[in-house]
Amino acid sequence: MPAYKEKDGTWSVSFHYQDWTGAKRRKHKRGFKTKKQAQIFESEFKLASKADLSMKMKDFIEIYFNDKENELKARTKKNKAYMINAYITRFFGSKAVNEITPADIIAWQNEIKEKNSFSESYLRMIQNQLTALFTHAEKIYGLKSNPCKKVKKMGNSDGRSLNFWTRQEYDKFISTFEKGYHVMICKYNRSTFIPMQYNQWF
Repeated sequence: MPAYKEKDGTWSVSFHYQDWTGAKRRKHKRGFKTKKQAQIFESEFKLASKADLSMKMKDFIEIYFNDKENELKARTKKNKAYMINAYITRFFGSKAVNEITPADIIAWQNEIKEKNSFSESYLRMIQNQLTALFTHAEKIYGLKSNPCKKVKKMGNSDGRSLNFWTRQEYDKFISTFEKGYHVMICKYNRSTFIPMQYNQWF
């Protein structure tokens, strides 16, 4: 990345770049105090030019997956792509990224919950995909206002609840096993575990 020292001791950069539409453009910027500052500006400008956040969400999604190409495992990418295509692109695809509001997200959440009978954990997984898109837009491309931060997340990270057996339910279950083949499953610290016979437990 070339940087040029001016007569007044400051630095400037002049470079070509390609915007998100594929058009080639030229940028010139002066007034940097150091060469490093000039080079950082060029690097960050080229990165940001890939995604003008007035672009439609469906176009930004393509950029997101290109950026994550070497980060996501194939299975993870496949699952993310499915959820994004099924539940995000259909709702937000034609909207500009920087024009999506917290109210839009609430409307999206309500529609997802009304039209589907998903578990709380799956709702959270869908929510996480939208959050990931806006976080990427904010951290990498300079989105000034992340609407996901202003809205309560949909679903729970783990919607499952524990369901313990009563002694009577366990007795009914264990009675179906032949004697001598009982297997005890419990959580014990290895150092304190003491082998016990079945009749010592019950």
